Amino acid sequence: MTQTTTINRTELQALKQRISEAQAYGLSLSQEDNQYILDALMTLEHLQQQLHTHSITLHKLRKSLGIEMSSEKLRDLCGENTTAGESKDKLAKPPRQRPPKPKSTTPPVTINHALTQYQSGEVCPACEIGKLYSTKPARLLRITGQSPYARELHLAEQRRCNACGAYFTAPLPEAVTVDGEPQQQYGYSARSLMVLSKYFAGSPFYRQECLQGLLGVAISSSTFYDQSSYVANDVTPLFDRLKELAANAVDYLLDDTGHRILKQGPVMKKRLKQKKAKRRTGIYASGVIANLSNQHQIVLFQTNVGHAGELIDELLEKRSPDQPPPILMSDALANNNPQSCCETIRSLCNTHGRRQFADVFNHFPTQVEYVLKQYQTIWLNETTVVQEQLSPEQRLAYHQTHSLPVMAALREWGNQLIQSGKIEENSGLGKAICYFDRHYEGLTRFCTHVGARLDNNLMEAMLKLIVRGRKNSLFYKTQTGANVADVLTSVIATAASAGINVFDYLNAIQRNKAAVKANPDQWLPWNFKAEK
Repeated sequence: MTQTTTINRTELQALKQRISEAQAYGLSLSQEDNQYILDALMTLEHLQQQLHTHSITLHKLRKSLGIEMSSEKLRDLCGENTTAGESKDKLAKPPRQRPPKPKSTTPPVTINHALTQYQSGEVCPACEIGKLYSTKPARLLRITGQSPYARELHLAEQRRCNACGAYFTAPLPEAVTVDGEPQQQYGYSARSLMVLSKYFAGSPFYRQECLQGLLGVAISSSTFYDQSSYVANDVTPLFDRLKELAANAVDYLLDDTGHRILKQGPVMKKRLKQKKAKRRTGIYASGVIANLSNQHQIVLFQTNVGHAGELIDELLEKRSPDQPPPILMSDALANNNPQSCCETIRSLCNTHGRRQFADVFNHFPTQVEYVLKQYQTIWLNETTVVQEQLSPEQRLAYHQTHSLPVMAALREWGNQLIQSGKIEENSGLGKAICYFDRHYEGLTRFCTHVGARLDNNLMEAMLKLIVRGRKNSLFYKTQTGANVADVLTSVIATAASAGINVFDYLNAIQRNKAAVKANPDQWLPWNFKAEK
């Protein structure tokens, strides 16, 4: 993962001038100038490596340097004129796959304001003819702002016996006891808000500390972590149960992204398809979406020295032998392939297949435009399936009739270009065609198996929870901190997918942690009912 540093032309000229003066007069550069030079050398090293291995095209190079936009949309690549003659229906965008929003929002607090100056039945003071009567109240919905955390000092009156020394203390109201145990400084609601701010919104603990300092309620970053770890302990039984249920899912979507753990050193661990353990240092945050037979969705994350394929292996090892083979959706990277003895049906992401062509558009505009229009037809077919609410069996039949011929024609078209010599196999377009041909069976799985998905966009969108935290916090300090993040982010994402109020859900789990540990099934997100 390379770091991008932006510097304009004026700053660049000034930097060159400072380097020249330092060289001429034997001066040392500032720490900032040294960092600029180090970033430039790292960028040059990365680009040389990419060019040496022929793993980057001019289009990708320009995108990585910020010269070109990174959009892969057909209208952005080909321009508006290419679609001028097409109907509006053909240009319709397929619906974006997003986690469902909560089914209900918290109702506003209703405050009644009595009109004491005038009473019903009195003579109207305006006209002095009619009489006043009650009518529909005037409405004002006011959104107010305040610090997320409020300090409350509760003083309970006490009596002490002068003979035996026994103390008798006034009981606290239910509103206080329901938000935490006796002597607990930070209530359940405060802990839930800390967890959501960090592991959903991606706000680092230090940033929350600075904000609270501005709002007058000082809370240290270490306190934020300590309170979050208490929540993680309370939801761990639920997290373990979610992993057990995910083992028997109907299909999975999996992907991973790079991460950093500062104090995580190299480990001896087997790689995929290898018998001997080797020294490994690569740290990845892996994500899995498991779709159960009852239509519920489980989201799991794991950050360690390992890949998504190893996470799915851990789940499949606990799979019941009487379950049918699950469908695994991912890209074609070998790291996503499971090595479990459990039989699986591999389905590959067509967004990645399409991207192979979109990345070489500048070199082969005519051929790539043809491919993108064929893929557009396939996604429009998926849009029709969603709009008409077809059953899985009807969806399969529809794609076999309308999408499979398009994929087959696209494969034949690419093979003819390669065989005729019009396109070199080692060219950018040739590699894209070979990728499509090599993974054709996985790319067309949505046309051959009931329930197989067209792409892995939902998992990539869900993985942005991890990416957002990584961009803001940059790293975890220890593996323990990464584990806390995985547990909390998994439970939050699963609860959000169930469409419930996650804040109330976390509060309820903390309040009933003994019951959650004894019977986690009763506290699964889709079984949760908000307390009234």
